[in-house]
Amino acid sequence: MAIGRVFGRELLLDPALGPGERLYVRLFGVPVLGLRVRAHYLVPQIDTLARRIRPRKVADAGSGRGLFTVHLARAFPEAEVVGFDVDAGQVERDNAMVQAAGLANCRFEVRDVTRLGLEEELDLVLSTDNLEHLEDDRGQCRIFHRALRPGGWLLVHVPHRTRNLFGWRRENFMEIEGHVRPGYTRGELAALLEQAGFEVVHTAYSYNSIETLANDLSFLVTGGREKRKLLYALVFPFLLGLAHLGGRRRPKEGSGLLALARRRERAEPSGGEP
Repeated sequence: MAIGRVFGRELLLDPALGPGERLYVRLFGVPVLGLRVRAHYLVPQIDTLARRIRPRKVADAGSGRGLFTVHLARAFPEAEVVGFDVDAGQVERDNAMVQAAGLANCRFEVRDVTRLGLEEELDLVLSTDNLEHLEDDRGQCRIFHRALRPGGWLLVHVPHRTRNLFGWRRENFMEIEGHVRPGYTRGELAALLEQAGFEVVHTAYSYNSIETLANDLSFLVTGGREKRKLLYALVFPFLLGLAHLGGRRRPKEGSGLLALARRRERAEPSGGEP
């Protein structure tokens, strides 16, 4: 399970980490609670896909720290795996990380996912908590559609429109830097993908109530902007343990959503890439 086990140890190979940070990551894994919760839901989806498909080229669109990209490279060892991110410094660190890890099938590129400029080159795209940052989310889904070969796969994670905490529902966070919408309902996400030309294969909730509670407490400390790092380092093990307890049960309703969609073999989306 991605929450319970030490996830993200490849981060130890990041050349920018100091000795104290390396020790912390060695003990607890990557100290980002939201990433750990998302991994709990996305890693099994990736591993299930790895038993079904043999992609030639895989992309992590908005790769950030590169840890999902690394998992993709390990899950699909015969594929070319590339992470796209606009942060040149992060891309440099991520490339150093995968080189130190000996992952010859993985690399990172500085590229804006809203201007991919790819046409039928990819077999699988992962998009993790990106669409809620984009005004033109429908256009972005068309960009992903165009970048995929016919029959290619898109795996998406986004926040739900509401945070669901033991039956109490409220609008999801808008205070997180870059959010232009709180999230999506299950129907809204499915419709968004279908309008871009995808066939939605599967949707599911993420972030059950206990995981949402842990994430709410994390937000109280950081404000969603990686503030108060020392305090966060002190409380993170507790929050991780709380999320781990919650991770034992799948949510019937949740504060996050994932969707697996496939580009239809022949049908094209309405409209082209913006």
